[in-house]
Amino acid sequence: MIPWEKNFCRVFELPDNFPEGFLFGGGKPVMFKIIDWFNPIPTGGPDKWEEIVPMLKEFLKKKRYIVPGKKYIVITDFDEAFIFHG
Repeated sequence: MIPWEKNFCRVFELPDNFPEGFLFGGGKPVMFKIIDWFNPIPTGGPDKWEEIVPMLKEFLKKKRYIVPGKKYIVITDFDEAFIFHG
């Protein structure tokens, strides 16, 4: 069960392209755009992450800020994440 105080997530739009080449120099900056944040675990709903992810994907795909063809990543405060396409 996920603790209520950690019931938080952020939604980021991923860039269309990522840097290429090796990253031996410590990495390369990548710009993500944060587009939303909310409590992903519904009150009175399922509390298993595996059951919540499909519901969240459907919920998010209906948002007006989701652009067809773009990729998004949802990162939670309870160490879970998933990617979906607009």
